Amino acid sequence: MESLSNDTVIDVEPDSLPLDNDSPHRLATAAECGVEDEEVPNTIAGINSTAFLKSVPSRRPPARVVARCTQEMSNHQRSIHPEERQAIYNLLKSFNSLGTFSNQMVKALNMRNLLLNILGETKTSVKPYEYPEPLQRNASIILERLDFEVAVEAAAEQPSPSPEPDPNPKKRRKSTVQSPTSAMSRLSIDDSYSKHVMRGIVITGGSRRSYLLDRNYRPEPRDCKIVGNNGLVVGDWWPLRICALRDGAHGAIQAGIAGSSQTGAYSVVVSDHYSELDRDLGDTILYSGSNSHSNEDPTTPHVSFATKAMRASYARRQPVRVIRSGKLEGSFAPRKGLRYDGLYSIESEAIEKNANGGAYVRFTLVRCPGQRGIDMSRPNRREREAYDLLKHMA
Repeated sequence: MESLSNDTVIDVEPDSLPLDNDSPHRLATAAECGVEDEEVPNTIAGINSTAFLKSVPSRRPPARVVARCTQEMSNHQRSIHPEERQAIYNLLKSFNSLGTFSNQMVKALNMRNLLLNILGETKTSVKPYEYPEPLQRNASIILERLDFEVAVEAAAEQPSPSPEPDPNPKKRRKSTVQSPTSAMSRLSIDDSYSKHVMRGIVITGGSRRSYLLDRNYRPEPRDCKIVGNNGLVVGDWWPLRICALRDGAHGAIQAGIAGSSQTGAYSVVVSDHYSELDRDLGDTILYSGSNSHSNEDPTTPHVSFATKAMRASYARRQPVRVIRSGKLEGSFAPRKGLRYDGLYSIESEAIEKNANGGAYVRFTLVRCPGQRGIDMSRPNRREREAYDLLKHMA
């Protein structure tokens, strides 16, 4: 690639090229999942009273079905059985048939944890397991719906200070929950930059605030499933992940890798989650796959849906967007929030060993040439003030 000046913004061409003829937004069919297309319940009560798997009692079936399947595959190191495959497909079909997701619905069905479990993101398994790719694809698409439709509590994107002892540990705080309100109306009327940073975001709650994309805001959120810069400029900054989601930077509220095994990874967030395994050297990043901590199998790494996405990008020679989090400790981390640091290519994949002696996948990411340098001036003073205002506003 030709070297460009530091003031030049590049994009990988073509920036919005579809990776195949199959839309990344389309759910896999029953035939693609290798199951029958059966009638399924489409209400919370119906889902919770249905025995999707005959060997699991009907009481709270979603949690029990997924837990049983994962446990059996992990403990016995086997693939999914046909009855289990049908049950998981029916469960995901039921989830997708529900109307607009709500917090009550997600909690009643334990949806987020179940979807992450199917995607291979569970933190409890010490042996590798793997659901079939079509089922993982459906779980990934439904999880994206949750990120767009359900308010989430956002953790601060900066190193966590040591907690101060509570002088009254038995005293309960009064609830500060408030009705959903526009972020703009909650911020100072004079702080136009803070309003800009939080445009299109609805805030709920008080001391434990949650954030939600405003469905009435225009323009609509930018599609994150685009290869390349996707209209972003090196140094773009956000106080919260949901803001990065709004602007098409990273398509996941919690996961560090956004993408699929079909399309490859679109973006990664570099944070402190695997700080003892990862290495951030600026232009080179050693980035671990999911569940790198927990696996105890010395020969077989845990390969989640997200890790498959990274492998697909490596095979395609497809770059990924890199967003650094303020949670990351190191000389290249932003002081607060999240910062877009450009496109990186995946140059290699290796199997390493964690502290348990378990195998895990680690990728070497190298910054693509011809881009602006990493903008260490971001967040600037105004952005830091906006971050602090958002964090401490009443």
